[in-house]
Amino acid sequence: MSICEMLYDYQKEILNKFKDRNSLGLFLDMGLGKTPLSLAFCEYNKIDKIIVITINSKYLENEEEGGSWKRWIKKSNIDYKIKDKKDVEFDNKNEFLIINYESLFSRKKDAKEKVRLNDNINKFIKSCKNKKVAIILDESHKVKTSNSLQTLSVFKLQKELSLTSSSLHTYLLTGTPFTQSYLDLYTQLKLLGLNMTKTYFIDEYCVRANIAGLMGWQQPIVGYKNINELYRLIHKYAITIKSKEVLKLPEQVFKEFITPFSYHFNLLTSEKGAEKIIKKELESRGVKNELTNSVRVINNPFYRNIEYPNFEWLAETAGQMRLRCREMSIGFQGNKDNYKWYDCKRGELLKKFLEENRDNYVIFYNYTPELFLIYEIAEKLKYNIDIYCGEIKSLYFYDEYSKLKEEDRINHKNNIIISNFASGSTGMNWQLYNKCILFSIPLFKDYEQSLKRVHRVGQKEMVFYYIFYGNNFLDKSMLKALKENKQYDEKMFKMELNNFNNI
Repeated sequence: MSICEMLYDYQKEILNKFKDRNSLGLFLDMGLGKTPLSLAFCEYNKIDKIIVITINSKYLENEEEGGSWKRWIKKSNIDYKIKDKKDVEFDNKNEFLIINYESLFSRKKDAKEKVRLNDNINKFIKSCKNKKVAIILDESHKVKTSNSLQTLSVFKLQKELSLTSSSLHTYLLTGTPFTQSYLDLYTQLKLLGLNMTKTYFIDEYCVRANIAGLMGWQQPIVGYKNINELYRLIHKYAITIKSKEVLKLPEQVFKEFITPFSYHFNLLTSEKGAEKIIKKELESRGVKNELTNSVRVINNPFYRNIEYPNFEWLAETAGQMRLRCREMSIGFQGNKDNYKWYDCKRGELLKKFLEENRDNYVIFYNYTPELFLIYEIAEKLKYNIDIYCGEIKSLYFYDEYSKLKEEDRINHKNNIIISNFASGSTGMNWQLYNKCILFSIPLFKDYEQSLKRVHRVGQKEMVFYYIFYGNNFLDKSMLKALKENKQYDEKMFKMELNNFNNI
């Protein structure tokens, strides 16, 4: 059986409608099967050579992992030989090269070229002479920055293959074509054939500020215009589909768990503070002071520096302050090598929840100290623990669970996947679990993706999301931004912080 024959009806409709296109953006919602669909286009067009550029977690997946590129290409009726970034020899046979974005280019500087492709990529290009070739760009929003090395290298690869091959097909795959602004679309549409300068694109669809002293091209983008026209432009080069338009996936249920007010979060974010509270905190650290126990409001020495009089985690810049506030809203300060928990209420709430509601869970977190805390809690409760993050990618218990017969799975409700948003929110297929915990609030670009790890094709149960957040202005405003489909940014944070202090 070929990949084309294995497609769902809606996928077959897409294939039949766009099969003769040499370039296409598959901007489909997460879980709609962009991987098999893109390979079905290659199969239909009898492509000789395929190069897939993907994120590292998808590159590392082997043939045994469901939904992996290597597993799907083995289902093709064309016998492709699988190659990866370690291979340096290519021949005239059908070949399937899969690499991560970082392996596409060389970091060796060359004064003559803006970007230099890696040697094995150049050898692959040479092997494509007079062949039908396809470039598949997985998670194509990774090339949103037009002057980044990985974006420049993709353009160079496309240009070189267009000169070498007999025909070149380009497929861009993403569920989030823009993560921060509509400007993210420009380079992706350019790869699909858009004949428009970036300046013209900005003039047509973006609204600039009018700040005195700045040239027109220096003015920051503050809004967007001609949105309907922009959507029509997108649909000239790409297809966009949401899950609810083609699939009857189970219902999603969201439950919120709010942790009590954090005394230390208030100290970190308040410019002024009650003298009595500040005196007590100073004394707890052995700092001599001449404060009284009055109820006066005075300058707070812990503002931006919770470890006063030490300066280990001083937040000097707005960016550092935002980071420290996000950390403190969870309850800690620091990094994976050196951190300190000030408030463990969120961890206590998680422990109580997991103890009283034993089941299989995917737990997402933002920062490494959260991983250590969640792991310790799950281990004490004797859960089977998988970890999926930059340093560790172990899915042993999930894989074992997937091998069980459906009737046997009911007796195996004791597994947890602990994953950070950066690694696990894209490309993973964990739909055998139907419960997901967001231990801390992510940015919107990771939020939508993380929800789809369990709510995708193959999910048969109602999906539950448990969102943990703190009773503070930061978590509340970040959660509000998620519900409004907005990316919580520096500007929004500064406004919330100022409002908090003014009040």
